[in-house]
Amino acid sequence: MGESMRKYGSQVWLYSSYFFKVMLDNVGVMLYTVGLPIFFLALNLKSAMFKPLTLSQYTGKVLPFVAWIIFSNTIVMVGEVALLREQGYLKQYVSLVVNPSVFILSKAIVNLGLLLVILALVAGGSAVMFQLPFWALLWRLWGVLIMVSIPMWGYGLPLLSFEWRYQTVTAVMNVLTLAVMLGSVAVGNWLNIKVSNPVASVLSPVYLVMACFDLLVTGHWATFLPAYLSALIGLSLVGMLSYRQLKLLPTEGV
Repeated sequence: MGESMRKYGSQVWLYSSYFFKVMLDNVGVMLYTVGLPIFFLALNLKSAMFKPLTLSQYTGKVLPFVAWIIFSNTIVMVGEVALLREQGYLKQYVSLVVNPSVFILSKAIVNLGLLLVILALVAGGSAVMFQLPFWALLWRLWGVLIMVSIPMWGYGLPLLSFEWRYQTVTAVMNVLTLAVMLGSVAVGNWLNIKVSNPVASVLSPVYLVMACFDLLVTGHWATFLPAYLSALIGLSLVGMLSYRQLKLLPTEGV
C-alpha cells in the first residue's frame, strides 16, 4: 500500500511538473489564459468601476464573474484530459501509472496553480476599482478557491464518462458553461434565490462560490453548512461515479 501510494505521488508530481512546464513554455497562451478573465471582469463591471463597494456588495456584483472564471478554467482542464484521451495517452499509459486519475489530479493541480494567480490579479484589480483592502480580498478569494476546487470537478468529470471525441466534448463544454452561468443569473434574479440555498449550490457553481465567499465575509456557519455540505458531498459523488465510468478511448464516430 505504501509503495503504491509513493508511486502514485511520484507520478502526479511528474505529470504536474510536465504540464506546468508546457504551460510556461507557451507564454502567449498563458498570458491569454490569465489575462482574458480579467479583461471580461473589467468589461462587465465597467459601470461600477472606481465606486467603493463593501465586501457584501462585492459578493453580489463580482462573485458571479469569479465563479465563471473558476468554473470555465476547470471545465477547460477537463477538456484537456479529453484531448489526452483522444491522443491515446490514457490508454497507452494506463499500465505505466497507478491509474488514469493521475492525469486528472495533475491537471487539477495545474488548474489550482493557475487560478491562484488569476484570483490574485482579480484581488489586485478589485482593490483599485472598488476601493477594497487587497489582503482582505485575496485570502477570501483563495479560501473560496480551496473550498470549491473538489466540487467544481464534479461538474466536469461526467463529460469524460461518455465516449465523445475532443471536438464534441469542447462543444458540450461551451454550451454547458453558457447555460450554467447565464441560467444561474437569470433564474436567480427571477426567483430571488438566497445565496445559501442548498439546491442552488449543488446545481450552480455561481451560488456555490457566492455562498463560500459570503461565509468568509459574514461568518454565518449555520446558514452556510447545509448548502456547502450538500454541494461537496453531492458533487463529489457525481465525480466519483463519473470516474468509475471513465472511458479510456473515445469511440464516437468509429
